[in-house]
Amino acid sequence: MPLGAARFGLGGVADLGKLELIETQTVSGVSAVNFTSLQESTYNVHFLTFNNITPTASGFHYHNVRFSNDGGSSYESSNYQYANQYGGPGFSELRSASASEVGDLFALNGNTSTISGNGYIYFYNLGDSSKYSFTTDQNVVQIDTSSMYMYFGSGVYAQSETINAIQWFSDSSITFNGDFSLYGIAES
Repeated sequence: MPLGAARFGLGGVADLGKLELIETQTVSGVSAVNFTSLQESTYNVHFLTFNNITPTASGFHYHNVRFSNDGGSSYESSNYQYANQYGGPGFSELRSASASEVGDLFALNGNTSTISGNGYIYFYNLGDSSKYSFTTDQNVVQIDTSSMYMYFGSGVYAQSETINAIQWFSDSSITFNGDFSLYGIAES
C-alpha cells in the first residue's frame, strides 16, 4: 500500500502520479541516445531527466528529440513543431512550425571542461495512435564559472500514430557524455 494511502486509511488506493523507472543510460562519446522500450501501452505520460551533459569537443551544437513508430529502426524527420525561450544575457526564442525534430532544447558551446547541461522533458500521448505526441521541457546550461543559460518550451509531433521509441541527439557531429533516466508516470 502506498505510504500516503496508509496515512489516511485508504487501503487499496492506487499511488497515482508515481514515477516508475523504465531505463537509465550513462553514455560517453555518443551523438545520440535511443530509448526503445517505452512501455507506451502502460504509460500515457513519460518523464526524461538528463544530467551532466557535456561535449567531448569544443563547438556549437543543439540537443534535440525525435520519435519512432517502428521501435527505433528509424526516426521520423518531419511533422514537428516547437517553441523554446532561452535566457542568459537577455531573452530570445527558438521556434519552428515545420521542423525535422523537437529542436533547440539547449545548446552547448565552448570549453568542454566548464560546460554542463541539465534538465527534463515530459512526453504526452506517445502510445495513443489517435493523438499527437507533445513535449514540455525545462533545462539549464552552465557555460563557464560565470555564465548560465536557461531554456524552456514545448513541442509537438503533428502526426497521430503510436510512438514506441525516442531519440535524443546532437545536431552536429560533436559527441557528448551524460546521464539519462526515462520514467513512466503511473495512472493506476
